[in-house]
Amino acid sequence: MKDRIKGYLRDLTGLVGVSGSEQPVVQYLYKQLYSVADEIKIDNSGNVIAMKNGTEPGPKLMVSAHSDEVGFIVKNILKDGFIALDKIGGTPDTLLQGRKVWITDKKIPGIIGVKAGHMQSPEEMKRVKTIHECYVDVGASSKQEVENMGINIGDSVVFQSDFMEMHDKDLICTKSIDNRINCAVIIELFHHLKNADFAGTLYGVITVREEVGLQGAEMVGNSLKPDYAIVLDTIPAGDVPDIDTDKSLPVYIGKGPACPVSDGVVGTAFTHIHPKVREMIEEQSERMNVPLQLLTLNGQGYTTDAAKLSLMNGGVPIGIVATPRRYSHSPVELLNINDALGVLEIVKGIVIQNGKKDLRFIDIPSSITT
Repeated sequence: MKDRIKGYLRDLTGLVGVSGSEQPVVQYLYKQLYSVADEIKIDNSGNVIAMKNGTEPGPKLMVSAHSDEVGFIVKNILKDGFIALDKIGGTPDTLLQGRKVWITDKKIPGIIGVKAGHMQSPEEMKRVKTIHECYVDVGASSKQEVENMGINIGDSVVFQSDFMEMHDKDLICTKSIDNRINCAVIIELFHHLKNADFAGTLYGVITVREEVGLQGAEMVGNSLKPDYAIVLDTIPAGDVPDIDTDKSLPVYIGKGPACPVSDGVVGTAFTHIHPKVREMIEEQSERMNVPLQLLTLNGQGYTTDAAKLSLMNGGVPIGIVATPRRYSHSPVELLNINDALGVLEIVKGIVIQNGKKDLRFIDIPSSITT
């Protein structure tokens, strides 16, 4: 199982799928899920919806991840053959200069240029350039030469990154672990449930455009109308020297999945998981002997598709199970594959137990209603 998930992750992180241009990832997911789902469809925006029918009636459960990654887009091709960029998603400016990139899903190589250190003033050495001050060098000397390579305005650009196993082979470093790891988990979940008995209907959903406003979740939540949903995403790990782990971000890689009870971006998104769905997550964590890291993360710029899903269809009860990873939105995101296996075990248990827990927000005593 671990090797299969690693294989899916290697394939998925090797694809270029910036928000709005997720086609290569969607194609891969369709091929992987086609044989293990009872029905699968791709909507007109690229959301993948794989359905598995249970053996008896029960609730509609949606388990979701997102297919897109942060990156860039070709803003313009300059007359001297350099390329101007815009950002898509939240990549820090500090990561830009001197990076190798891939352009389009054909992975045309390029470099984000950096002024020679010998020529930088003391002030330039201290200042971080913004995306609009940066440029990509593809080794061309004219706009026509760039276009002849097959590069056009609007094409996707991502950091070039290999799939690297650390000395401990369970630790994997590459780009777009956010959120290709949970795309891999959903593929493996459907394989595990191929001959399983459970009630109701499972919808395995992989959304588009999460990194630019949780857009795919809004589309799918209103169309599927699930009874409840479990959102699978990654979450920053705070177990590094430049973060006060215990006070700011008590999440560690290798210590199991995380469950953000409450998270949000000030003024734009807020999520508080549903009490009954939280019970499901905690019960399966205990039953499967999978450690669970509970935390809150409000006002820190972190949110998930759950923020949109919880508002769809009159309000969907939601929970979040997240895979910890270091170095968010960089070409060197790092995870422990065992945390992803823990996510799989918890979610699989919830599916098998589907329909056995009342989803009411409060328990009303019978003495009040009689």
